[in-house]
Amino acid sequence: MTASARADLLELGRRGRSQELAEAVQAARRDGGWTALAALELATAWLLAGELRLADLALLEADQLDPGLGLVPDVWGLWPTSPVASAADAEQVRALALAERFRAWRHADAQALWQELLPQLRRDWRLALEPAVGDPLRILARLSGRPGAATLDPPLEPELAQLVSDAEIVAEPAASNRYWQLLAGLRPDWGLARLRAADLALARGELEASGRWLADPPDELRANPWFHDVVARQAVAQGEVGAALDAWAEAIMAARTDAATASLVELFEQRRREARRGPGVLQVRSLANRGAQPEALALLERLLADDPQWQPLRSLREQLQASAAAAPTPDTSSLRPPGASTPPESPGAADTRSATTSSATGFDGLLDRATARLQSLGHSLPPAAEAPSASDATATDLAGLAEALEALERRLSTYEARFALA
Repeated sequence: MTASARADLLELGRRGRSQELAEAVQAARRDGGWTALAALELATAWLLAGELRLADLALLEADQLDPGLGLVPDVWGLWPTSPVASAADAEQVRALALAERFRAWRHADAQALWQELLPQLRRDWRLALEPAVGDPLRILARLSGRPGAATLDPPLEPELAQLVSDAEIVAEPAASNRYWQLLAGLRPDWGLARLRAADLALARGELEASGRWLADPPDELRANPWFHDVVARQAVAQGEVGAALDAWAEAIMAARTDAATASLVELFEQRRREARRGPGVLQVRSLANRGAQPEALALLERLLADDPQWQPLRSLREQLQASAAAAPTPDTSSLRPPGASTPPESPGAADTRSATTSSATGFDGLLDRATARLQSLGHSLPPAAEAPSASDATATDLAGLAEALEALERRLSTYEARFALA
């Protein structure tokens, strides 16, 4: 078994991936070259993963593969003796060093190990990311986390948390992310570590990692408004605006329950509003462009329920409704009986038509001034669709006049939306 393959076993143990580790061991044994050194690496990997029984069994296997290592004491002299490893045998020397380290970790005193590691971590917290310090830190976390274990002095979690705070995160975001991922893995029930790990992973676009720490949170974390804020931002990153709005609503409710976090309500409301007016509008347009009109309208109604006065959302609803209602209008003129006369114009229709024409002319002037104003602000608008002229309408063409007014109304609504965004 190659050195890189043995290193892979240790890495799986560090990450606590017991199932993958068991599968890798089966594959390595089938490939041949399974030695006492490989069995000792496996014992260490199981120890790092917290599988103490499997670690002990791997140590026994290493002793069977090379009894000369003397891994299991033969106090009664029952087993055949074999030559002691010479200093020239590099693999056996390495195996003896692994066995010594295994015994030290397997029966470690948690407080003594903590007193050994803490000064190193205070000098440089990045050492936790290296195996020389990170591996015994994993052993320490598992020892001190057992039921009935004595509390370390100073306590483990607060001491590790203060080593990497906001200043270190700003200075070294990548290393800080790895550090908090490590702490969350060491103590999955530690709410602060999980929240920090999820937030930093999300900031780096690692959605799988952040989602893993947000799943199945403990009750302590559910009561934290910042947890719901991270859930909301994760949902936005995944294109799930509705879920994001729900999560920010939870964040606002959680923040209001505690005077210490009441000041966060305004922040979460702002983020919720930005999600509605930014990613929310984009998702509505995306759904509409894909032909999913019902879904687009449903999401838009959800946005309008929270933001009914924002004109761009209202304009967007009008556009979607007009698009959904647009369909070829059948020509019914051929259904009129031959020789049928045109119905007489109703009394007052000419006056109505005249007033409508005058109103349309007034609207055109208003819209022309609006166009000039928007252009002076640096906004360009697509040319408005040519509305049917009221003067061309016949005495009976009230539908054409109504269409002209609707076109002017839609155009005015568009201008209102543009001014709201200007």
